[in-house]
Amino acid sequence: DMQQIFQFLLGLIDEGLSVSSIKVFLAAISCFHIKVDGSPVFSHPLSKCFLKGLVNLYPPVPRLVPQWSLSLVLTQLMHKPFEPLASSDLSFLSYKVAFLLAITSLRRVGEIAALCCDPPYMEFYPNRVVLRPRPTFLPKVVSKFHMGQTVSLPVFLPEPHSAAEKALHTLDLRRCLLFYLKRTADFRVDRSLFVCFRGPRKGRAASSQTISRWLVQAIRLAYSSANRDCPLPLRAHSLRAQGASAAFSSGLRLEDICRSATWSAPSTFIRHYALDVDSSKDEAEGRLDGQGQALPLGLHGLPVSIRWLYGQPGPVIVCGIFGFLARPLEEATLP
Repeated sequence: DMQQIFQFLLGLIDEGLSVSSIKVFLAAISCFHIKVDGSPVFSHPLSKCFLKGLVNLYPPVPRLVPQWSLSLVLTQLMHKPFEPLASSDLSFLSYKVAFLLAITSLRRVGEIAALCCDPPYMEFYPNRVVLRPRPTFLPKVVSKFHMGQTVSLPVFLPEPHSAAEKALHTLDLRRCLLFYLKRTADFRVDRSLFVCFRGPRKGRAASSQTISRWLVQAIRLAYSSANRDCPLPLRAHSLRAQGASAAFSSGLRLEDICRSATWSAPSTFIRHYALDVDSSKDEAEGRLDGQGQALPLGLHGLPVSIRWLYGQPGPVIVCGIFGFLARPLEEATLP
């Protein structure tokens, strides 16, 4: 019996499944299989040796270079079909708001799905927006540090003047949230922040799986708008690595990044999330506008906006994310 099980699992390896997926299959088999030599299949000594051998043969390879370009996606979010927000399709608006919130807050999709749209769980101020999860939500790690974490994001370019400023202001999450709440008010039946925009669950709370699909779809649409081939496979969880790495590359303190991402220690970022954003292929080829052309340097960002964002109190990850877009100009003009 054990030999047949191992042959089946080796066949899954040949199909391209990872060792972690093999462990899931083995655990499922162990739940329904009779014990072997008095031990469950999963904890049998032969199974332990088998899994250890798989790890040695197929060691996990950490992803060191971003799979997709954050600057490309942010640039495309400033153009059609995501803009203008007042007339764009509600699906595109949902994708954009979910993406901007995920990339600037660095929160897990489950935490984003738990956010509410009513006071005091969502509060708009002239210079920022504050979001909180519903009180019954339990995070992945239930501890005093992780419970009741508040997401506070500043306004990005509150008073745009030039064309470059107005283009970058379209990435302001506070502005996008106000449009989203207004356009979903007529059919909203749930007080969760994100609600389904079509189908039998229209107006009901969007699940974590639904929001994950929105995030992936935002990346796909951005690449399609730029006439670029979208890298596969895409995972919504990759936004945490992309956002944290972009913020760190822009000069934010690692302690602030970990606090915003609810990582209790910097080692979590270093071991599992750190990416070399400077060496990504898209960064080397240049940032693109909506027609797939290289953007002029002045449209990447504005020194005054970066100074203003860096002057905000507390961990402000949004300045690192959008500072990543603005970095070429910032390095050329700021002392």
